[in-house]
Amino acid sequence: MSKVKALLIGVCKYTSNRCCDLPLCAYDVEAVKSALIVGLNILESDIIICGHDGIVTIEDVNTEFKFLTDQITNEETFIFYFSGHGGKNVLALSDGNINLQILINKIEKISVKNKIIILDSCYSGNFAISDTPDIDLLNTIETFAGYGYAVLASCGANQTSSFREERELSIYTSFFVDALNLDFLARKGKKSLESINEAIFQFAKIWNSENPKQVQNPIFRSNIGGTIFFDVKEYKPYNIGKIFEETERYIIYNVEPVHTGSAKRFSVNVILRQKSSFEEIVNIADEIKDKLKYVDVYQNEVFESTYKGKAVNIIWCYFGYSEDDIIEHNYICHTMWADSTQDKKWWYKVNKNACIIKNIYLEKNPSYEIIKKLLHDSMVPKADFVKAVNANMRKMINAAQDFIKIYREYCNDVLSENDLIDSVEPLNQEIEALYFQQRDLPHPSKEVHEWANKCTQLTGTIHDFSLYYNKKYLDKWTRENRRHLMNSSIKRYEADLEELRMMKI
Repeated sequence: MSKVKALLIGVCKYTSNRCCDLPLCAYDVEAVKSALIVGLNILESDIIICGHDGIVTIEDVNTEFKFLTDQITNEETFIFYFSGHGGKNVLALSDGNINLQILINKIEKISVKNKIIILDSCYSGNFAISDTPDIDLLNTIETFAGYGYAVLASCGANQTSSFREERELSIYTSFFVDALNLDFLARKGKKSLESINEAIFQFAKIWNSENPKQVQNPIFRSNIGGTIFFDVKEYKPYNIGKIFEETERYIIYNVEPVHTGSAKRFSVNVILRQKSSFEEIVNIADEIKDKLKYVDVYQNEVFESTYKGKAVNIIWCYFGYSEDDIIEHNYICHTMWADSTQDKKWWYKVNKNACIIKNIYLEKNPSYEIIKKLLHDSMVPKADFVKAVNANMRKMINAAQDFIKIYREYCNDVLSENDLIDSVEPLNQEIEALYFQQRDLPHPSKEVHEWANKCTQLTGTIHDFSLYYNKKYLDKWTRENRRHLMNSSIKRYEADLEELRMMKI
């Protein structure tokens, strides 16, 4: 369950302001409360609705704000929601106005991990947020990813917000609660703020096309490192069976299921205990084939239900002489066995380094010794390697956050696509240079290899940012495709960052 405290404000009655009453705002706060409980798994006791009978005074807000912030802990999320009248940089309460920017700055200073501000009022997009703090030598990924605040506003700085009479809710609030309640947004038991906001923007796009007289363009600004992930349901990952077997001649190091819809397939890593001829290796591959022919190892429940109890169709075996060879993917050779249902003319392609022995395809790696020497000659002590990677990764992550901030203003309809392309051009160049610097770093030792791979994966994701709005590649995608690819890359970046945060080195 996510650790969240929420303060919800819906101003229905206006006593001293020259504003008409908004009775439907009462339904807004109740809908948001329900969506937080159902969609984000937040305890009802952690949600406070401010005011009484639709009247919310400045004193009410200050009192509940202090009460809630006194209770909240450093590792929690604070959610502030407002529905009511708004003006140029103000929110209207029953007995007066509060300055929107001052409120945002006040919430920013709350000593919690992250804050989310949701504003459903006219002109609510008229605000600014501070930049994401750079991740530097005093700031690790553990204290960067997920920290900061985000503001979600119902409309632009010069737009008004309205209601959906048929649902008795504000238009934007209806998008917000519907997004929170989408079950399919959950990945591995978590919903991200990014995916929730993406759904809101999609709902708004549909609404605006169908209701041209009530157009509202939502605003989303954030200085959070990555995004916020909410634990919404228990997640039990599928248990992929582990196979490890030692014999006098070889070790089956692991068996990876790589099944497809048309074939049951295994990829097997094998450590040879002694120098072996290629004929001997083929004999070992044939022996392993017989051992694994009816083994039940699957990626997920779908493949298990499809192939359980059935014979394997294809087995690849990758042979090395040490665990280092397996980890570094530097193999002396690999073999492939395919049964009679497979097209062997396609799979068994003979060349100067490949041949077929006893109905098993074998391909040699003529560069095995050279690669092994290069990898180990370039290896440096763990501390030096981690320091070099971290220095490059910090620059990459800072550039990624700057890129995302500019891109969000394009999504907010503040920048045109041409403005975006011009604005990110220096970042494209910086990211590309850092990407190649990362690839030229020394080879990692075995103890940090998995962590190094995650860093490489994150670097590759960030590098994708530099492609979509690059003047050199604009002819490769349509405007809609670019936007879709960028949104997907941002979500992948946030997931990569979260995975890296969870790793220990």
